[in-house]
Amino acid sequence: MYSRRLYLKIIAGITAIVCFSLLGAGLLISKTSYFLAFACLMVILWISLYMIRLINRTNRQLSLFFDSLRNKDASQHFPHQADDPFLQNMYAEMNKVIHLLGESRSEIEEKRLYYESILRVLTHEIRNSLTPISSLSADLLAHTESYSPEQLTEGLEVINNQARNLSSFLDSYHRLTHLPDPERKAIAVSALFIKLERLLAAEPGSQRIAYRAEEDLVVQADPNLITLALINLIRNALQAVAGQSDARIGVEALIYEGRTRITITDNGPGIPADKLSDIFIPFYSTKDGGSGIGIPLSQRIMQMHGGELTVISDPRKKTVCTLWF
Repeated sequence: MYSRRLYLKIIAGITAIVCFSLLGAGLLISKTSYFLAFACLMVILWISLYMIRLINRTNRQLSLFFDSLRNKDASQHFPHQADDPFLQNMYAEMNKVIHLLGESRSEIEEKRLYYESILRVLTHEIRNSLTPISSLSADLLAHTESYSPEQLTEGLEVINNQARNLSSFLDSYHRLTHLPDPERKAIAVSALFIKLERLLAAEPGSQRIAYRAEEDLVVQADPNLITLALINLIRNALQAVAGQSDARIGVEALIYEGRTRITITDNGPGIPADKLSDIFIPFYSTKDGGSGIGIPLSQRIMQMHGGELTVISDPRKKTVCTLWF
């Protein structure tokens, strides 16, 4: 409809120019009124200038728009108001495209930093695992005759353990980077909590977990992926409160400011403020023997669902992990 209006406006302008040109020419030829002929000329000039201004302004904005796309510049913005409804609608669509371009660039940059951090840790861990394997195997090969069978067996066991640790680490990396695309379904949160309670029943301290969900609360998510994310976060909480006589863990789901959120709260020792951002780095762990993929994996699952995972901590009081849908 808007494009038709602009089209009709251009046709009307051209028609008006033709009509006033014929009228002015007739007045001049008949010598009826030079003043009216001059007025016709002024009207023609005004209409021509209006159309030139309209076309030039549109061409200029379109040129800026295509330059922004070509240069991947998301800082450009176009007028929210225009004389013509079609132009206003077109500028609004152009602003949407530029906004999506900015979001795409941010997402690409975020992914780049994410995989760079994984690559750094991956390189570090592989080097740390391969160095003792390489040095010990080289020593065993060079001095086989001087080693007793027991020493050879011990050396091979060390090599085998290092290889198994490396294999376990690579398995963790594979789980983190090869998550399937979510297959979203309507999930009743109360049923999800019952499932989690059963799955975690054998975990030490699981009797201290209290589940609570608002009645009839439903989320659109992949059941397997969301279950995996919640299990990781609840296990982290169980590990955090292990050995505490007053240990408490709460898993709660509710609507907050129009969004569904699921929180996992524990009263463990917490995370220092200067370490809070590090927990999202793959393979970083504040616990001895921790794999460091629980929180990054859960964060990745939430990102794939268009949501987010946030963590706040008040050391020695509580830590709250929140899944926002």
